[in-house]
Amino acid sequence: MNTDAKFQLKGNISLYVFPANYTYEDYLALKKHGEHTKFLFDKGYNLVVDVGLAQIVDLMIATNTNSFTHCVVGSGTNTPAAGDTNMQTIIDTGIIVTNRYKSGAIGYFDTFFSTTANNGTWNETGLSTTSAGTILLCRRKFSSTFAKDTTNTALVAWSLTLAAVAD
Repeated sequence: MNTDAKFQLKGNISLYVFPANYTYEDYLALKKHGEHTKFLFDKGYNLVVDVGLAQIVDLMIATNTNSFTHCVVGSGTNTPAAGDTNMQTIIDTGIIVTNRYKSGAIGYFDTFFSTTANNGTWNETGLSTTSAGTILLCRRKFSSTFAKDTTNTALVAWSLTLAAVAD
């Protein structure tokens, strides 16, 4: 019998695009009634990268206390790889995650981008310890390009699930 402890960290991200007058509170109201999906632009799994896994270990053993507090977006088009240490091309700087919370073994990271935040051509996103993407936890390349500008707001919603894996 193999008694090795195993687990997996699986991430999922959703990008919602709203008209300019929408706020994070509007998103929460829509979500409460299941109407937020009308604004879904992209959804899929992300890649948890090696430096992010190392940071999780550092957090577990209290080597440092830098948690994942920022969402970064970029215009890079490279496919995410385990060895990524940052985004390919960050637009402006990342912003502080609007709301971090958990339910069981799932961590949620919702980041709302106002009409003036991070305008440009979005092709990628990531969760990081700083606005510069210093220690990247995970990265996703969107399935299609999103043009963020002053005519819209956006929400990047991450869910990261930690689960035991049986042999």
